Parts: sequence; structure tokens; C-alpha cells
Amino acid sequence: MDKPDPRTALAEIRRFSARFRNPDLEAEFLARRTERHLRQVRAALAVGVVMVLGFAVLDYLVLTESRTLAVTIRLAGGLPSIGFVFALTFVPLLQRNTDLFAWIIVPYVTMNYLALNVVSDAPDVYLSGYIIILFFMQILLPLSFPAMLWVGTGCTLGFALAIPAIRDLPIGHLLTIYSQYIATLIAGGFAVYLINVYRRIEFLDSKKIAEQRQQYFGLLTRILPRDIVVRMENGEPRIADQVPSAAVLFADIVGFTDMASRHPPERVLDTLDTLFASFDRLVEQHGLEKIKTIGDAYMVAGGVPTSRPGFLADIADLALDLLDAAADQAGPDGRPLELRVGIHVGPLVAGVIGDSRFGYDLWGDTVNIASRMQSLGEPGRVQVSDAVQRELAGAYRFEPLGEIEAKGLGRIPTWYLLDHNDREY
Repeated sequence: MDKPDPRTALAEIRRFSARFRNPDLEAEFLARRTERHLRQVRAALAVGVVMVLGFAVLDYLVLTESRTLAVTIRLAGGLPSIGFVFALTFVPLLQRNTDLFAWIIVPYVTMNYLALNVVSDAPDVYLSGYIIILFFMQILLPLSFPAMLWVGTGCTLGFALAIPAIRDLPIGHLLTIYSQYIATLIAGGFAVYLINVYRRIEFLDSKKIAEQRQQYFGLLTRILPRDIVVRMENGEPRIADQVPSAAVLFADIVGFTDMASRHPPERVLDTLDTLFASFDRLVEQHGLEKIKTIGDAYMVAGGVPTSRPGFLADIADLALDLLDAAADQAGPDGRPLELRVGIHVGPLVAGVIGDSRFGYDLWGDTVNIASRMQSLGEPGRVQVSDAVQRELAGAYRFEPLGEIEAKGLGRIPTWYLLDHNDREY
């Protein structure tokens, strides 16, 4: 697979908002990340509980005159609000827009921390402690960059402007605290910006990889049965199945070798391409598996790689349809094509062979007998084994042919498949 180009991904993202230029793409990104964002909010709330308890212990150790009141504000104002916000993570409106959590959490924490500094005898260093809270909220909450700018800057500005009203600080101390706030806003904002950009790049990369994977899957399913491709993707090291019952069909164009020798290659290939394309459509319509083509021979199977009821009847119907499709097409010499078709049903082995040019194939006497049914048949007819006739008797009409001599198999009884009892002409 091609490696996604990060420069292409960056071109899709607005420089100042760190959002996708395409609103539909942005909506898809947010929808994909909803569950992650909710987990991130809940994780931030869990960290908030730890921080509230930790700072409460610090208040108890550091403060003197208003220790009880400060700890009460810290705990009573922090823990219930965290529980309330956690409950809000299950509200559909907020689940669809996790930026709203920032507008709830950051202002509330800011006011709570401001109230603690108003009522307690907290040392001036507590004012600098706000940068710790601010930075954690910037990093832990799933903020969009615009939301971070508005809520982070707004709350920090409000807190900074309130300091002179609650504390009498030398201008030097005040400027030092303000510089810390500004530095935290810049550092946190930069972090939030990068997080937003890289998450969107990751999203585009995952989309491209998924598209390439789908193309790869589609290519494989044109070579191998879909069920086999799924098994290979699931890591099955070797595909080798003992199939108790499957139907195999061979179809061969009568006299094609002679036709190919007497006509231009382009016309011969056009004939094969058109005919086999129509065969492919018929195979798909009947829910069967095309195994391969060998020259002008066409091989189909039913009951593999996954067995299902009625596969032999589908093979029989396909055989009759293949005869019609061939008769409707003119060969290179302008005359209608004729097929010899053979079918047999029985046990076989199926599997994938090869490493670089792999293929799904079938082996066993069932395959050999089906091939003999085709090669020993007559033009324009479907020759089937006795096993096929026994299974389809009553549903189809057959003409007995008697026994034929099949090389390596001895004498075997065969039949001609005529048509389905309900088939109309």
C-alpha cells in the first residue's frame, strides 16, 4: 500500500482553526472520534478527582486561619461538580459536541479556584498554581483549537483581572504571575493546535489506508472467493479444506482451437472476453464460484468454499444458461458458438496454492470425472454423471446415455441433462 503523504493531509486542514476545510469531512472526523472524546473527558474527570483530593491535602497542610473553609470549598465545590459533569457525558447533545464540556468545566474550575483564594489566607504562590490547573485542562480535555482560544483566554483573563481585587501585590509579583499565565496559554495552545492537526492527519491516513485496503480486498475477491479472502485476512496460514460434497462444471468451446488458428488473435480474444464476461455474470447470478479458465475451458464449482442448500441445482441451471449464452454469440467465423458441458458431484479437496501468484483450486476424482463428462460429451449438450442424475431426478429431465469408458476411471454411467421440469422455452 502507498504511504499517505502528510503534506497532502495538511492541505486539507485550515491553518488557523486546525479544522478540515471540507465541513462534511470535519463532521465525519468528529463523529468517528465521539467515543474517544467521551472517554477522554471521563479520564480528565478522573484526574480531576485526584487533583482535588491532592490539593485538599495541600490546603490542609499549608493554610492556617481558613483551613477548614478552604478545604470545604475545594471538596464541596469540586467533587459534586465532577460527578455532575460525568453524568452529562451521557447526554446526547453533549456527546455530539464535546467542546461544550470545556465551556462547563474550565469556567467552573476557574471560579472555584478564585473563590478559594478569596476566602482563604492562601499564599501568593497559590495564584501561580492556576497555571497547573489551566495546563491540565488544556491537555486533558478534547478541545478544538478555537474552543481552547476562547475559553482558555477568557477564563485566564478573567482570573488575572480579579487578582488585583483580592490581593494587594507589588507590580513586579503581578507581572510575574501574568507572564506565567501568558506562557501557559501559549504552550498549551500550541499543544492543543498540534494535537488537533495530528489527529486529523491520522484520520486522513486511516481513511486512505481503509480505501487502499478495500481496493486490495476487491482485487483479491476478483481472484479468490470472498470467504477465502476473509480467512486469509484473519491470518489463517494455509487454506486447505476437505469438502464432503461439491459440484464441478467444465465448459469448453467446440472447435475453438481450429477457429483460433484461422482468425486474427484480436478477434479470437474479443470472442473469449465477451463470452466469458457473460459467463461470469451468470455464475454470479446463480451464487456459484468461478474457479478458473484454461484456454477456452471454463470451470465453475458449487458448494465451495462454503456449502449451501441447492448448489447442485444451481450448477444445473447454470449449465443450461451457458449453452444459451454461447448460442447467442457469434464466434470469430460469424457462426454461433457451441459448448460441451460436463458436471459431476462428490467429495474433493479445495485450497489456495502459490505465494506470489496464488489461486484457489480443486483436486480429486470429482474434478477428474467432471472433466471427463465435458471432454466425452457432445456439442451443445450437458453430460452429467449418475450421481448428479440421482440427486436431481424429478426436478430435471434427463436422457440416459449408458456407460462410457473414462480414462483412469473405467466404465461409468452417464446422462444428458435436458432441462428443468419447470423451464419454459
